[in-house]
Amino acid sequence: MSFESLMTKCQELNQSVEALAALGAELRLRCEGPGSDSRVSSLVHDVVDRIEPGLLAGVDASQELAVLSLIRASFRQAIDLLENPGRAPGWAYEDPVILESQGQVSRLIARGIDTLAAKRAALGATLRQPGVLLDVGTGVGWLAIEAARSWPALRVVGIDSWEPALILARQNLAQSGVLERVELRSQRVEHLADERIFTLAWLPGPFIAAELMGIALERVHRALAPGGWLIIGLYMPPPSKLGEALTNLRIVRSGGHPWTAGELEGWLQALGLERIESFSPSSAIIFVLGKRQD
Repeated sequence: MSFESLMTKCQELNQSVEALAALGAELRLRCEGPGSDSRVSSLVHDVVDRIEPGLLAGVDASQELAVLSLIRASFRQAIDLLENPGRAPGWAYEDPVILESQGQVSRLIARGIDTLAAKRAALGATLRQPGVLLDVGTGVGWLAIEAARSWPALRVVGIDSWEPALILARQNLAQSGVLERVELRSQRVEHLADERIFTLAWLPGPFIAAELMGIALERVHRALAPGGWLIIGLYMPPPSKLGEALTNLRIVRSGGHPWTAGELEGWLQALGLERIESFSPSSAIIFVLGKRQD
């Protein structure tokens, strides 16, 4: 490839970068109010309209915030990759924007579980009855908080070992209105010692390293109450080879592993879980779930 071809490809890719930034800017203006310069705001809106007319029509405020959070986290992580391409894999982010953005996106998981529960009566009954939900990798606590708000009969235990995230989680929880129903623990999933407690457990699959998945599933399975549910979340496989490569890079660099739904269904079968299946509540995520025997 010639230098001219390389520059042409860079300009093409940069257009996508700037378009994503403009979409994020439009969402931020919607969330925070119009900027001081109407000319720039108008041009930002024009760019978004040219990406796809009506792209944001029918999107509610919580969904706008989730997409904005995803865009902000993506840019921060991309800068980290550019500035530190040689660092070892692992979750090393202390940037509050990345941590909070990941947390805001995770709030949508509760909505996805509600979508699943509407089609699975037994899971719906679990959400409505007194019980305890385990949130593995709770981060800044937003999924735990959203779960407590969505399912008032449940108590929530969120575990994480990354102290910069837990500091923010404690602050978020203190202002949430559900403080008395959410417990935060500084704990790794492989050190989970609870037995037969949780009626529902959430496990973020891409963040679990290959060498840890076996022990993580064994500990979570042991912690499930008889008849309790385990839901593992995965990213929806991208439609393109480039998208797949980028997703795998992001997952591995963050210390995780790009699991497939089939692989995780096999793990759950080996544990003896029942009602094992995969379900996609949205275009972005897949749930792999199973139920501990009664």
